[in-house]
Order: sequence, then C-alpha cells, then structure tokens
Amino acid sequence: MPANSASEWNRIHDEAIIVDVHAHPSLKVSIFNRILTKRFSATRAFNPFSVRTDFPKLKAGSVDVLWSTVYAPEREIHDECKWIKILKYLMPCRWKKVFGRPYFEVTNEMMDQMEKQVEKSIDRKTGKPMAKMAYSVRELDEILGQENDRPIAVIHNIEGAHSLDCNLDNVQHYFDRGVAYLSLAHFNANGIAHPCFPYPESIQICGCFLGDRDLTLGLTELGELVVEKMVDLGMIIDITHCTPPARKRVYDIVGDRMPIIASHIGAYEINPSAYNLKDWEIKKIAETGGVVAVIFMNYWLMPHETKRGLNYIARTLDHFINVGGIDHVAVGTDYDGFNDPPDDIKDASQLGKLTQRLIAEEYSEKAIKKIWGDNVLRVIHDGWGKKE
Repeated sequence: MPANSASEWNRIHDEAIIVDVHAHPSLKVSIFNRILTKRFSATRAFNPFSVRTDFPKLKAGSVDVLWSTVYAPEREIHDECKWIKILKYLMPCRWKKVFGRPYFEVTNEMMDQMEKQVEKSIDRKTGKPMAKMAYSVRELDEILGQENDRPIAVIHNIEGAHSLDCNLDNVQHYFDRGVAYLSLAHFNANGIAHPCFPYPESIQICGCFLGDRDLTLGLTELGELVVEKMVDLGMIIDITHCTPPARKRVYDIVGDRMPIIASHIGAYEINPSAYNLKDWEIKKIAETGGVVAVIFMNYWLMPHETKRGLNYIARTLDHFINVGGIDHVAVGTDYDGFNDPPDDIKDASQLGKLTQRLIAEEYSEKAIKKIWGDNVLRVIHDGWGKKE
C-alpha cells in the first residue's frame, strides 16, 4: 500500500505514541472555568477564549501523553499593558485569585483544578475516563500499557520559576506533587533566571508590551541552587525562555548528568531570535540525551510571520534533526498558551496533518514515531526521578 494513502498515514499516526511536550489547558480551566470534556471552538484567529486542547480534540488527534503546563500569570503583565487592568473591575474575584496571591498558592490551585478536570473526564458513551493523571514514571507506564480505551496520560509541568516564590524548598514540594519538569524562565525576571523578550510584535499596540529584556543576564545564585536541586531530585530542566547566558550556565552546571529539554522553541538559523536555539545549543542538548521540541507559533518559527505555519514546523524539525540527530527532537505545541498557532494546524485534533507532512517529506515510520513520542518517553525514563 502506498505510504501516502489515507489509511497508511492514519495507521502510522494511531500506532505512534503522540506526546505534546507543552500545552496549556489548565490556563483555560483556571481563568475561564472551561470544562475539558466539552468540545470548544478553536478559531483560526487569535482568541484567548478558545480551547485547542480539550479532551475531545486531544482524543481526535490521537494524543497519548499531554505534559500539562501550569502557568501562574505574572503580575508584571498588567504593568506592561494598562488596558489589562480593566479586567480588575470586570472580573474582580478572578483578578484577585490570579494576581492577588503568592505565585506558589496560585500554581498549586491551578494544579488542583486541572486534576479535578481529569478526575471528571468520563466519556458519556463508554463510561470510561478520557484522561488520567500520571504522577510518576511507573504510573505513566501503567497508563500506556493499557490496550483498550486507553486514557490520555496527563503529567504536570510548570512554566516559570516565579512559581517557587524564591523558596528552594518549593522545588521539593512540586517534585512530590508529580511535576516532571520546570521551565526556569518565562516573561519576566523571577529571582531564578532572566528571560528573553517574550511578546510578538502583533500585540505591541496602544503602548503595550514594549519593555526590553537584558540579554546579558543569566541565572541568579538562587537559580544555580535550583538547577542543582532539580538534578538531585530528577526534575527535568526546561531552558525555554531563558536568555542565552542563562541557558549556557544550565548546560555548564548539568553537564551530562541528566537530559535537558527545550519544550517549545524554534531554530536560530531559521529565525534569528535570541529566544531560539543556535546550532551549538541543539548539539549540547542532544549530548545530554535531551530533546528540542518545535513550537507551533509562527512568530518564533519564521523570520517573516504568515498565517500558515506547517511548512516552517517541518523545516524546523528538519533543521533540529540535521544538527542534533533524529533521537533528540519532539513536539511542544504551546496550544492554549494565549498564542496564535498556525491556521493550518490550529488545534490538537489536527496533529495528524504533521504526520502527513512528514510522510510526504519521506521520513521513515520509525523516524516519525521518534519525533512524536519515542524520544520524549526516553527522556522521561532517563530524567524524571520519581520512578517509585
């Protein structure tokens, strides 16, 4: 049967373990009270109220493992755009919950809310759960070992070390809660690591989101202790959003002791943003046994942004593979992260389009399965210490 037939690409996609390394359904649950068992619209245009990773869409896209990204919105966001403060008066209770409490409290509550969504994810047709939390490698393996009506394995991760509230002991707390990886940086300096400039030009309007970031700054002293603590525990380190000096310091501290990941990122040689990885960094992450995961956001993928991005997703993957090898690439969509994904692969139900494209690019079935999940499963087994 020819590899480009509909039944063949469907077979490859269904047989692959599909892992999304970075997506944000918990944001939509916590801020907009979305119920993930419902199927929501996912528009082509930017829409913060849409949901691109509800459970029906994840199932339709054959997603087996979702690294659910918990992000407590940083208070500096409303300082960088005065218009956001209108929400303080339109949604006073929600505003207080998000911006009026310590990040540690907000992060834990967001994890609680995501866990409740997973607990209630019963498929009305089958009566079986659509998703199940995995708090350890053992629990993940048990879920993936199920042959019939297998639920989506949901694993916690945290974006932004501001969620630690500058308390080293909180690394242990999150590890004990089943957090598999922590992204050290995000939008603003957090006492741990310094970030790259995070905002696309398309939202820099009406005086909003214009503040610069100092790219010469790296990890703080506390940040170095956090990295060492994560290595000791077996919590995977994500260097996405970190400045180049912060990333370099992480590589130096970790060495080859555990896999490092870049959970949602592009290639500097394709789009020369400081956010993206240079070739030597792709090689360095590969040397640790880690993965670099392509982001589904055109602004970071391409030098001149367009609406359709599948071409650049494929091109970026190809670059990652040529530099770091087929064993060190993955997919981190960043769906539901208040971003604008490509119109031609706009939500989790359409992930099969990437499989089609990889087949058209003459990737082998084995290579496609590595890209989608096999590589990440290796990192989880090698890097996540809570194996029990």
